[in-house]
Amino acid sequence: AEEKLILEKLSQKAGELSHKRHAAAAALAHSVEGELADLRMAGARFMVDLRREPQPAGLVVDVDVNNVQRVAFNENGVDQVEFFIAPNPGEGFKPLVKIASGGETSRLMLALKNVLARADSIPTLVFDEVDANVGGEIGIVVGEMMAAIAKNHQVLCVTHLPQVAAQATCHLAV
Repeated sequence: AEEKLILEKLSQKAGELSHKRHAAAAALAHSVEGELADLRMAGARFMVDLRREPQPAGLVVDVDVNNVQRVAFNENGVDQVEFFIAPNPGEGFKPLVKIASGGETSRLMLALKNVLARADSIPTLVFDEVDANVGGEIGIVVGEMMAAIAKNHQVLCVTHLPQVAAQATCHLAV
């Protein structure tokens, strides 16, 4: 009986968390797309895919009278999260891990960190060659974005681009 009560409460909390994630996913996608436009990827679209895996012994979440489905869960909830991107206009969404080039991945990671840095309280952010496979004007934008992040966080950056290094207030040569 105690286990049943705990699972019911867990199901309720997992459902609440999932609803919040869906709302946050839409806002994150919109914000990241805005950052990508600044990084010369104006036509790129970004999506956070949240899905649930059926599991017979799982939690019952979002009970519908006509459809009761049990889903897998772990310490992070019931949602399986994957990032998708359509880097060019007219392309469909594909998993980020399978299609992004080195430069696209670098810019996407910077866009994500820039958006997330506005909401988190992590004091130090480390960028390890986030500017890989970019240069010229994009390098300038990358440096400016990192300088903006550094207004509220300590930023440590490994870079080979003078456009990025020029935005720093302190340099360490290794």
